[in-house]
Amino acid sequence: MTIYEDYENWKDENFDLINDLIKMKSKIISRFSHVIAVVDYLYNKHEQEGSLEEYLEVIFEHGFDYLHDHFVTISTILQKEYRGNLVGMNEYAKTINLLLYTNDFQNELENDDNAKQEDLDKLNDFEQRVLSYIEKHEEAPDEMFGLLNDITYNLFDENYRSVNDILYDVALELDLAIDDNGEAPIDNIFGIREDEI
Repeated sequence: MTIYEDYENWKDENFDLINDLIKMKSKIISRFSHVIAVVDYLYNKHEQEGSLEEYLEVIFEHGFDYLHDHFVTISTILQKEYRGNLVGMNEYAKTINLLLYTNDFQNELENDDNAKQEDLDKLNDFEQRVLSYIEKHEEAPDEMFGLLNDITYNLFDENYRSVNDILYDVALELDLAIDDNGEAPIDNIFGIREDEI
């Protein structure tokens, strides 16, 4: 099975969840909707042309990995903590996004051969604190965002850019992140526009 077939299966499995989050204008998906737009655009381009240039293939692979990991987390929280209640989960979108940001930093450190175990431990401990709020169905206090900044400030230099940030730039280059009104819509996913929902 190719990565494109994997993506097609993933898309089928998550299509309803993604579109339900779009309909709700959920902040859970708005923070990385551009990643979905880029990955889906590249998938369609591959299907139409039979191949992608190597750099686009790399973007597709990293973007799809990013989506896959985040949706495993989102789906697990939805089923385990909220018993499928998407509206209930969405009430705590800020805390879920905090968890996803934390996961971004964890993944970055885990892929860094020079990362120190103590730094990973700090992030893992922080992740457990965020998860405890999710398990209690409570919003994490705002100071938790500051604490994450404090933890990561010395771990990443000023040139650090997350997969999410990089894919936003790609979305801008492909005209996928900004609509005709100069807005950054969350609904331009899978070719579905908000006014069609």
